[in-house]
Amino acid sequence: MNPPQASADEQNIRASSVHARPDAGATQYAKPLAQEYVVVARVPSPGLRTDDCALTHLPGGGLLATFTFRQARGSKLKESFHLARSRDNGQTWERLPPLDVEDGMPFVHNGKLYLLGNGRSPMDIVVTRSDDDGQTWLKPVPVIKGCYWNAPTGYAIANGHLYRAFDVRDPKTRAWVGAHAVVAGDLSRDLLDPASWRVSKPVRFPGIPETLKRNLHKRDNRWLEPNVVSFRGKLHVLSRVRIDRLATANMCAVCDVKDDGKNLDCRFVQFHPMPGGQCKFFIIHDKVSDLFWSPVNLPTNTQDVAWGKKLVAKGFRQTPGNERRFLMLMYSLDALNWFQAGCIAMSTNPLQSFHYAAPLVDGDDLLILSRTSRDAPDQHDSDLVTFHRVKNFRRLALKLHPEM
Repeated sequence: MNPPQASADEQNIRASSVHARPDAGATQYAKPLAQEYVVVARVPSPGLRTDDCALTHLPGGGLLATFTFRQARGSKLKESFHLARSRDNGQTWERLPPLDVEDGMPFVHNGKLYLLGNGRSPMDIVVTRSDDDGQTWLKPVPVIKGCYWNAPTGYAIANGHLYRAFDVRDPKTRAWVGAHAVVAGDLSRDLLDPASWRVSKPVRFPGIPETLKRNLHKRDNRWLEPNVVSFRGKLHVLSRVRIDRLATANMCAVCDVKDDGKNLDCRFVQFHPMPGGQCKFFIIHDKVSDLFWSPVNLPTNTQDVAWGKKLVAKGFRQTPGNERRFLMLMYSLDALNWFQAGCIAMSTNPLQSFHYAAPLVDGDDLLILSRTSRDAPDQHDSDLVTFHRVKNFRRLALKLHPEM
């Protein structure tokens, strides 16, 4: 059964049209690349929010979207992991039976559809496979024992392996403990066999240097939601970093990964500028352009405490650095130095947002699956999953590759 689709009026976020300022005369502002969207799913109850989107092509043709319904603030409703399938390039979506996992990242290998995620209890890293384009799945197999959190982000294929990074959690409380671990799956072997998988020792959060803080807020310095990228034969982990409750934005943490085929090692090496690095970002590599691409949230006013208090009074979640109303498209040659391609979608209402977005290359277009707040009470506890298409996305990039 297809979920209700957005009407023509719903196709744009309310109050999100780009208008000139009252004093700007005839000034015209740039228009977003993919403001119009299709609603993939909406929360069935105000006590739930959408979270952790991912998107992949199906072996049999079409698209598969995955997402979760999590507890909204103050709610105790049951959380669940969901899938939706499209056979018409994302114009309509069919909801599939939910999976009994905490979260998951779908991918295709050798014409087979897999999902790499984590269980509910215990939170082991699990793998499952579907042989009918996501309609049914094999029982998830625990391949790495422990307590891990899988927030779908970028993964890398290199050295005949699939590399993903996970947040490590406390096995008793499931709370954040400040560590990442990298897993490697041998693509030449059966991915449902635990012997095909290895995991690195946890790498601990190094702490934030005082010179990166303004100390406007006294807590919430951490890293989470890591991406793995492969560039020129080297593997790196790029992680979201929350500094001073987002008063310092646009930074990430970088770890180097080394794999000799037996030992898998991950070590922190530096903090590095990353547009939108204060919020979850999702990096993919496009083979045609040989560039990395990522949808990110750029904030406008992170250290204005008075402005932040006004926002909170209206229902805004946390500090002004948590602004998520601009979803921007970035591209990079090395996944460290980023150029701006344009705005994917936006709202002028700070209580609305497009965030935690997952990209997927589809021919000449870039597809975006967004966790979106339209009628939710704030910009964090989103009520929709929306599908966007950036047409001819490679034409937005400058020629970054030097002539050597």
